[in-house]
Amino acid sequence: MTQDTSLDAARPLPFVQRVIGVVVSPGETMARIAAAPRWLDVLALTTVLLAVGYAVFLASDVGKAAYVDQAVASIESFGGAVNPEMYAGLQRQAGFMSWIQGASILVIGPLMAAAIAGILFGVFTVLGGEAQYRQVLAVVSHAGVINLLQAAFTLPVNYQRQSMSSATNLAVFFPNMAEGSFLASMLGFVDLFWIWYLVVLAIGLAAVYRRKWTSVAGGLFVVYVLIGLAIAAIKAVLGGR
Repeated sequence: MTQDTSLDAARPLPFVQRVIGVVVSPGETMARIAAAPRWLDVLALTTVLLAVGYAVFLASDVGKAAYVDQAVASIESFGGAVNPEMYAGLQRQAGFMSWIQGASILVIGPLMAAAIAGILFGVFTVLGGEAQYRQVLAVVSHAGVINLLQAAFTLPVNYQRQSMSSATNLAVFFPNMAEGSFLASMLGFVDLFWIWYLVVLAIGLAAVYRRKWTSVAGGLFVVYVLIGLAIAAIKAVLGGR
């Protein structure tokens, strides 16, 4: 996907147009964002809505039960065991997880966006790229709109499923696969919304650094797969599967 250099002189897109454009026309929208970076408004939108969404879900009885089930499954996937005392502790913890999760997203969400932008800015600088940090932070913040769409889709689905496990990863297509196995963990890591997020992020970075978005996406996917392989391997070793 090539970038239109004539867009460099374009005026900043309105807030709503940027949010919608990232989804329906990411190439043109990211080029405009790179030329006139804005990040605070969209980062505030995605952070607040994500915090509210997860807080509301975890405040429900279904969300509390799903949290306990997910916590138990997570401990067991790394080879741990949950005794009755630990299970009771998780149940007590579930009573105030909506506040903890909501507050965590409000605090950690912006910090994560800033950290990811910093890492990407550093990597591209080492590779010879020239850009401003605020340009990278702007594309990272706008790519977060895909995370918001993911929550808007998965939270209602998870409420119906009474689960906190992802409903959009590749593992859902193989329900009979041994839980906790290396392959199941790897497929469970590959989430369709995360793939979408990485593609949009790659398009944004390509606009900032004037590179082909496919090559940028290739690098991001290599890192994504390596992280998934590492997590799956750790789970397989610790879980003895």
